[in-house]
Amino acid sequence: MTEKPIWTQESSRHYTLNLADRRVEVRYESAGFQSAWAIVVGSRVVERCQEFMQARGVALAVASR
Repeated sequence: MTEKPIWTQESSRHYTLNLADRRVEVRYESAGFQSAWAIVVGSRVVERCQEFMQARGVALAVASR
């Protein structure tokens, strides 16, 4: 049976994805023109994305590995 991803909104700039036993966070990092959504596993930033929907897709791909 395939596990269903569960998204939780921690705040307007912080989301958590739980898939099976994996947890991936999507956090907005405000840095002026360099602001981006960071995909975080544990304490490590895996990737940064400009668009929220792109960040969600990357987080899902990371959690599915």
